[in-house]
Amino acid sequence: MLYTKNKNLTDTSTQTIVTIPNGYVAHWNMAFIANLHNSTNSITLFVDKPSPTADVYIYNGTNISSKENLLIDGNAVFVLQPGDIIKASSGSAGNVEVVVTFDLLPAPAVFNNFNGS
Repeated sequence: MLYTKNKNLTDTSTQTIVTIPNGYVAHWNMAFIANLHNSTNSITLFVDKPSPTADVYIYNGTNISSKENLLIDGNAVFVLQPGDIIKASSGSAGNVEVVVTFDLLPAPAVFNNFNGS
């Protein structure tokens, strides 16, 4: 089932957009980030992966001009595992809207990590 979650960023703190629940995987296929403020701001959007896996940065301090937006529109799909957390922050206080859409699916009983074992 498709879900859309959003968060309005008004300060520089890192905000959780969504946490993938246990027993599910998500196919994240859309991100829309709009700078609704009157000055340029920057956005950091990433997947917080459980340790020891490194976080995956989609945008890392990417500038967005006033009244402009960034869009990942389905040409890329990120597969998220249980416990993965989509997080975002802005570089300065303002008014940045972050919207993500993903397909939430039951996790397979066995995960194949493709390492030959």
